Amino acid sequence: GRIEQALEDNGLSENTLIVFTSDNGGAGYIGLPNINKPYRGWKLDHFEGGIHVPFAAKWPAKIKPGSVMPAPVHHVDLFRTFAAAAGAQVPTDRTLDGVDLLPFVRGEASGVPHETLFWREGYHQSVLNGGWKLIRADQPDQPAGTPRKKWLFNLTADPTEQHNLAAQMLDK
Repeated sequence: GRIEQALEDNGLSENTLIVFTSDNGGAGYIGLPNINKPYRGWKLDHFEGGIHVPFAAKWPAKIKPGSVMPAPVHHVDLFRTFAAAAGAQVPTDRTLDGVDLLPFVRGEASGVPHETLFWREGYHQSVLNGGWKLIRADQPDQPAGTPRKKWLFNLTADPTEQHNLAAQMLDK
């Protein structure tokens, strides 16, 4: 609120992009067992409780209040979005992840910003595609011949990841 008030006091609120988000879900070690409710998981894992975070943007001059974009996005999108908002060119001498989210938020682009998203943290690797999420844990201290742990969720039908379909849907 103080930041918004300072922008207002200085005549900058209409044309300033404000983004509110978090880098991950709440950590299990802080002693708040329901911090990521209704999602399972914590910071440093790939269950929704670890990666599903608030993401809100406000820019009165460019984003209509109440606009909603339900598609998943990633923090790698922030660089391209901020560069586009500022009218800055992004480097072309390297491959950059992420997309400019503004056309999607304003309804100027159809579809979704990402067909597929990937995560890797420690021993977890995950992919989200078309509402399906696969998490694979590959612990180095597993006994030889022990299969990797795998979780497969249909987030459209099961957003809180209660039903692991990995053993039932091997083809998926």
